[in-house]
Amino acid sequence: MDLYYNILSPPSRAILLLGEALQLKFNLISLDVHRKDYVNPAFKQINPQHTVPTLVVDGVAICEPGAILIFLAEQYAPAGSTYYPPDPLRRAIVNQRLLFECGTLYKCIFVYYSPVVLERATPVESDRQKLDEAVGVLDAFLRHAAFVAGDCLTVADYSLVCTVSMLVVLKYELAPYAAVRRWYERCKEVIGGYTELTQRAVTMFQRWMEQENGNG
Repeated sequence: MDLYYNILSPPSRAILLLGEALQLKFNLISLDVHRKDYVNPAFKQINPQHTVPTLVVDGVAICEPGAILIFLAEQYAPAGSTYYPPDPLRRAIVNQRLLFECGTLYKCIFVYYSPVVLERATPVESDRQKLDEAVGVLDAFLRHAAFVAGDCLTVADYSLVCTVSMLVVLKYELAPYAAVRRWYERCKEVIGGYTELTQRAVTMFQRWMEQENGNG
C-alpha cells in the first residue's frame, strides 16, 4: 500500500498511528509543501483533489482520511476489534464523529488559524466564536463517555485526537473544556506512538514556520 502523506497533516498522522496499531507496513511517500508536491501533475493523476493522506491499494486511490481509517479497520483489524464496531448503530456514531471532525472542527481550526499561520494576519473574531462552538460540541460528546463514540477506542478517536493536537500546538485554551482535556490525556496514554509522532510533527512545524518567516 502506498501512503502519500505529510507529517504536518493531522489526518496523515491519524493514518500512521492506526497503521502502527494494526502493524501495517506502508510504502511511505512524503509530499513536501515547499516543493509543491501537492500540485504535481503526477500526484493529481492519482488524486484529483491533490490532498493528503492518500492511500493507494491495488491501483485504487482512497483520498478522504475518514474513508482510509474505515477501510484499514475493516480490512486489517482483528476480530472483535472496536476500531470500527460491527453494530450498525455504533458505526453510525463513529461515522458521525468522523464527519463532524472533517466538516466542522477541522474546518473551523483551519479558517481561524490560517491567517495567522499562512499570512501572519489578524484572525477574525467571528471565526473564533465558531471554533469555540465546535470545541464545545466535542466536549458535549465526551461528557458521559470515555471516547468520542462511546466507551471504546475507535477510528474516530484517532482522527479527532490528531486534530485536537493542532489546537494544543497553536496554544488554544482548552481549560474550559474539561471533558476534552480528560479524553485527550487518555488518548495520549492508549494510542501507541502518539507522543513521539506528535513531537516529530511539532518540531517540523516549528522549522516550517521559521522558514516561512525567513521568506516573509
